[in-house]
Amino acid sequence: MRFLSVALLMLAAVACAGSGAAVGSNNPVASKDVATGQDFDLAPGQTAIVDGGALSVTFVKVAADSRCPTGVQCVWAGDGAVSLRAGTPGAGEDTATLHTTLTPKAAKAGPYEITLVGLKPYPKQGSKIPPATYVATLHIIRQ
Repeated sequence: MRFLSVALLMLAAVACAGSGAAVGSNNPVASKDVATGQDFDLAPGQTAIVDGGALSVTFVKVAADSRCPTGVQCVWAGDGAVSLRAGTPGAGEDTATLHTTLTPKAAKAGPYEITLVGLKPYPKQGSKIPPATYVATLHIIRQ
């Protein structure tokens, strides 16, 4: 009986390791392959793999969100800022904070330029956005 329990635990561990799910995350997939020249979405903790691993970009967190909520009249539109970690093999990783309204909206990583296109969901009056539900829309080009 003990052997069967250990075997089942090992089988479960192997199955989880190959599932692509981020540990401690609500993301169904921890990483995904993306193409240059196209918009794509990343959730917090999720990593985009570009050009077969030539670049990796991870959405670390929303650093700030002062965007004017729908249903509210504001003096300015506000700004959303996301923290990203990007790296190329052999060059290590750098962290950048990109903005929806302010600058910088883009950052370089090796021969790539990463641009923040948008941040979802948009704030609504009287409700708070749970950090895990944010989605950053990014666009990467190779220069």
